[in-house]
Amino acid sequence: MTFIFQNMANVITSIGIILTIWLNFIIWNGPFSQQFVFILVIGIAFSDLLDGWIARRFKIASSVGESLDKIRDKLFSCSVFTYFFVELWKWNSGACLSLVKGLVIISLIIELFLVLIWIRGFIDGIDISSHMSGKIKTAFYFVVIGWWFFVLLIKDIVGGFFETILYSGLIVFLFVSSIYGILSVSIYVERYNDFIEEKKK
Repeated sequence: MTFIFQNMANVITSIGIILTIWLNFIIWNGPFSQQFVFILVIGIAFSDLLDGWIARRFKIASSVGESLDKIRDKLFSCSVFTYFFVELWKWNSGACLSLVKGLVIISLIIELFLVLIWIRGFIDGIDISSHMSGKIKTAFYFVVIGWWFFVLLIKDIVGGFFETILYSGLIVFLFVSSIYGILSVSIYVERYNDFIEEKKK
């Protein structure tokens, strides 16, 4: 029982990873229930909030837990943003759609770059712990993904305003998350430079 309690946050993060894999299986394999997918996205977002809160509240944070958290977040954002880009590519062209595509590409590049930094940091022993910019960026990614599936869920209700509502939200949320993503990258690069300077001494 003590072991389960000490690893409660890790268990919740692992559930989030399983839900993310399940989400990808559903969205990449044809028609799906918008309601169910939206509930899955909320469940993954909830796991991200809950595992961090439990780890801080009961002082059971660990390097394993943080690594699992990064795996879940990167798997979630990279895979779903790739799905978004594939879907958006099929839609009619336009200035707003092109802007959304561009922002999705920027987000993917940022996330893939952060994955490389994370791997390099893990190998070299550089500090790759999370920071505020990264947490805000991830929170906005959850908002972006939630917004996409929510608007699809109410597509029949909003009717002709569907694209306007979808694009406006995606542009704002993706733009803000991109800014924090760039800040996140700069913080890790600064940590790497400090690491190099320390090794030279």
